[in-house]
Amino acid sequence: MKKPLLIIGNKNYSSWSLRAWLLLKAFNIDFDEQLIELFHPSAIPILDKHAPTGKVPVLVYGQGDEKVTIWDTLAIAIHANDYLTDLDIWTGLSKSYPKSNISNRINSAYCQSIIAEMHSGFMGIRSEMPMNIRATAKIHPSAACLADIARIEHIFAECLTTRSSDSYLFGHFTAADAFFAPVILRLQTYAKASGIILTPLTEQYCQTILHNPHIQAWQKSAYEETRIIKEDEAGEILSVDGILAKQ
Repeated sequence: MKKPLLIIGNKNYSSWSLRAWLLLKAFNIDFDEQLIELFHPSAIPILDKHAPTGKVPVLVYGQGDEKVTIWDTLAIAIHANDYLTDLDIWTGLSKSYPKSNISNRINSAYCQSIIAEMHSGFMGIRSEMPMNIRATAKIHPSAACLADIARIEHIFAECLTTRSSDSYLFGHFTAADAFFAPVILRLQTYAKASGIILTPLTEQYCQTILHNPHIQAWQKSAYEETRIIKEDEAGEILSVDGILAKQ
């Protein structure tokens, strides 16, 4: 089978692209990537060809009548788990691990639930703290945004005290870590600069994600981008890292 192609947006801004990309990387799925410029005319022909919703990410492979197209990050995760990896993305364990193990089933259910919650919710943090990897920015978070952060911290604490220790949310890297990774990058951009105090467990988990080699590779690429997308800039920009810092 020809390698799947993952079409993604600007790495500095596109949080959903990061989720799909990181999941494929973490579960050793070999793929090619094609980066498009968000909100730019050059992206239109590519999206028209491959993306039914006109959005990224989208994963495609095969030709003609056998072409497979998967859009939406959650759909990509489910498809990858079903067809593209020998690991179970909800537990991080081999699929040959006994499914009768009750703790495995409990963790899988919790993992799927918090992913679904992330996929459909947290509108406060999404709107007020858009992903902007190269920036440090100050915002004045609303009650809705702070409530989202509190809920996310509760999820982290529940996982790191009952399901894991000093590691990823379920010990092994799972799809939950991929789905929450952009939140960690948002917190890195806005939290300290905005006076948002995070719990020690959240700070611990932030360091776990920020030291992941795939996250570091994505950040490096983001620092090399120069395009500024006004729609995805928020708050008072205090500093910028990467190529733009040298201009």
